[in-house]
Amino acid sequence: MLQISRSDVRSSPFPHLVTSRLLPDGLYEALKADWPDGGDFEAAASETGSVGSRAGKGTGFDIYRGDTAYDALIARSEAWAAFDGWINSPAFVETYLELFGADSEAMGLAAEIDPARYDRSYIEPRATLTEHATLGEKLGTLTRRLTRGLRSKGPVDLFTRLDITRSLGGYAKPPHCDRPNRLCSLIVYFSDAEATGLEGGELLIYKAKREVPIVDAPRHPRPEEVEVVARLKPRENQAVFFPCCNTSYHGVAAVTSQGVARDFLYINISARTGSLW
Repeated sequence: MLQISRSDVRSSPFPHLVTSRLLPDGLYEALKADWPDGGDFEAAASETGSVGSRAGKGTGFDIYRGDTAYDALIARSEAWAAFDGWINSPAFVETYLELFGADSEAMGLAAEIDPARYDRSYIEPRATLTEHATLGEKLGTLTRRLTRGLRSKGPVDLFTRLDITRSLGGYAKPPHCDRPNRLCSLIVYFSDAEATGLEGGELLIYKAKREVPIVDAPRHPRPEEVEVVARLKPRENQAVFFPCCNTSYHGVAAVTSQGVARDFLYINISARTGSLW
């Protein structure tokens, strides 16, 4: 399904890969042809508001697995149904392990990843997706760090998120790592910045200016603690794939153009437990 292999993985500044052609041309074009239109995104927003939105209120729209608009898309599009079926399966977990499994110990992965523990039936509620870590999440992170040497690496229950996002003017993300229950993130672009006249919106990859043990690295560094090492302008079928370890720092430069869509998929394998790192 994905046109990538272990040889595509870059080790610095954290294990990740960038590809200009993730999906077979036929599948990509079919998904693109059935991409939700503005009315679909607006209908989803009217149903869900900005609860758990990656795009953010006023800076875009998104459709999540579990939304009415998502179910309608899967029902009407054979291509999306096939893609959804593969992404939401143990096969996607197996692909992650083929790509990044050898890096697990060095990245500080604190759990055993077993494709057999994948659960398609679980859908992460939007209400749990707060923009910033809650007090409970912060306390949980501190507790896990203090007890790290006392815990064994047991298997965890896994699920997949598949978010269809349209970001617009004002959309931006500061340097960060994704939520600590995320095993990996896969971003796939469905628009071309040069062809559409999109200004801004580059994916930024950062590295820390000061090295610390990976288990102690902050997941939300201050801007002055990191530096940009790569700027990736959205391209059709371009993708970035990375484990969500404590140093997988990335962000998005502000979209400064108005009314120009920055269409992309945000996909990840996640755990029902509070943290994997």
